[in-house]
Amino acid sequence: MPKSEPNISALIENFTNQIVAAVNAAAAERIQAALAGAFELPQARAVGRPAKSALVLHAVPAGAKRSRPKQLCPVPGCNNVAAPVFGMVCSDHKGVAKSKIAKYRAERKADAGRADAGSSVGAKAVAPKTKKKLSPKMAQARKLQGQYLGALRGLNDANRAKVRQLAAEGGVADAVKLALSLKKASK
Repeated sequence: MPKSEPNISALIENFTNQIVAAVNAAAAERIQAALAGAFELPQARAVGRPAKSALVLHAVPAGAKRSRPKQLCPVPGCNNVAAPVFGMVCSDHKGVAKSKIAKYRAERKADAGRADAGSSVGAKAVAPKTKKKLSPKMAQARKLQGQYLGALRGLNDANRAKVRQLAAEGGVADAVKLALSLKKASK
């Protein structure tokens, strides 16, 4: 029996040395991660899923959590906080029709847009662009111009010069007819 005692003590000593080495290695990793995080240094990444200790190190502290600004109920005159449970309105207005709530939100957004435009220094209120209605004469001219450009596209340089000369002298409509006839002849 006396021989087994030195064997047990050697095993215990070996085991404690392994535990001390593991604790020291873990402490060194934590210190390196903390320093790298403090100085925003890139950390060397290992292949695969990170260890649980690494996940715990990079967790956001409870006090540093970003919170979104509170969303208020869109009903005019209501200053209660909106709740996702009720479709982003407060508990007092959870029975209001969704169409009315959409209208209230649109009005609030328009008011905010007016307030932003008015508060900026030197900014002019820009009216929304309205599409001008073309006169029939202008619409026909644009259509003819498109036909002319399309007809020119497939011609060689010599025929293109002829068509351009006719457009300058006789008009675009005659030039389109000539260009189309030259295209047919070249096929």
